[in-house]
Amino acid sequence: WLLHSEAQREMQARMDETRRHVEIAAGVVAWAHGMEADGRLSREQAQRAALDAVGKLRYDEVEYFWINDLQMRMVLHPTNPQLNGKDVGSMRDPNGYALFHGFVDTVREHGKGFVAYQWPKPGSEKPVDKISFVQGFAPWGWVIGSGVYVGDLQAAMHDRLLIIGIVTVVSMCVAGYLFGSF
Repeated sequence: WLLHSEAQREMQARMDETRRHVEIAAGVVAWAHGMEADGRLSREQAQRAALDAVGKLRYDEVEYFWINDLQMRMVLHPTNPQLNGKDVGSMRDPNGYALFHGFVDTVREHGKGFVAYQWPKPGSEKPVDKISFVQGFAPWGWVIGSGVYVGDLQAAMHDRLLIIGIVTVVSMCVAGYLFGSF
């Protein structure tokens, strides 16, 4: 029960962290839009500045952001650049879920939110469970997102369980020895 509660808290903490990171990336896009609104940059220049900045952003060393538009075209995918400019509306995860439809629907209905699906980790082709936070940027019709791989959290919880098990066994052995000695 304790480990299950801990796993749920950890998952919620990672989801909250991902949400905050997407909000920061959306702030970068809003900054570039402000440059356009002030007349300092054209729309194309402002969007290029936003894409350059967001494409370079990373957190937790490997986590990245992507941007697609409301027509389900990939605007920016830094770890899979061959998707840039392509229609991704027909992409489905192994369970048949149309993930980009899910992203766009979430933004259209709520402005932002979490979406669960499967996607390959960078450097791998096998899709794994992922939960992403997406947030719309209405002036440009963009959807900004980033996600967390559920398996990473499960692996960390497994490692924690192993450590707890080892500490418990060692503690029981020491306690058993001390009890037997007295």
